Amino acid sequence: MPLVQEQIAVTLSELTASLVGRHDAESVLRLVTAACENLLSASAIGVMLTDPRGGLSVVSASDEQARFLELLQSQIDEGPCVDCVRENALIDCPDLEDGSGRWPAFIPAALDAGFRAVHAVPMRLAGDAIGGLNVFYTAVTPWEAWQQRLGQVLADLAVLGLSQDDDPARTHRLAEQTLTTLNDRVMLAHAIGMVAGTLDTGTDEARGLIFGYATRNQKPIRDVTRELTGGNLEAAALRDTD
Repeated sequence: MPLVQEQIAVTLSELTASLVGRHDAESVLRLVTAACENLLSASAIGVMLTDPRGGLSVVSASDEQARFLELLQSQIDEGPCVDCVRENALIDCPDLEDGSGRWPAFIPAALDAGFRAVHAVPMRLAGDAIGGLNVFYTAVTPWEAWQQRLGQVLADLAVLGLSQDDDPARTHRLAEQTLTTLNDRVMLAHAIGMVAGTLDTGTDEARGLIFGYATRNQKPIRDVTRELTGGNLEAAALRDTD
């Protein structure tokens, strides 16, 4: 295995192992920071999360310069992380000297702090941006597609770690979720059999009809199968008549 691939595998395995084991927010953020420094060759890392008032709060920074820039963004409501959360999208600035018009207060401060590039990655929960992972560089640093994807993976893992409770009840909740999933599968199989029998078709087509109906109507599969098995939805209604 090439060195870079091995490094990625080892770092991600350590990070994911911490998420399924006992952990706290500080340990998760420390591991994510280390992963960004190792895998993305970052000079500094900052993490900001939305607070109940709708603003952004600094929850982690690898050094004082990064902390200062994160605090500055939260106070002046300007900068790559602010835009990242607002737009729910990756914000790339490979050369800060080329973007002075976009962030007139942030960029001079970042350059004075010794940074030349920054990439802000959205931290998403249920599709919404709840914060940003900010990756700083002291030199002009464009990201390739694989770096963008890896940055998003690390941001997603950070959210998973921060959103999990570290208590014994977590195991019981996982068991309950597993049971619910198994019950849903049984109900789906029953619905597929009903649809296949009613429409005189194969099970693969019946499954496709159920999934297609759910997609068109923006309904969870679980709700559609309950309607079918409960007699509230006719199998014939699954066909797309448009």
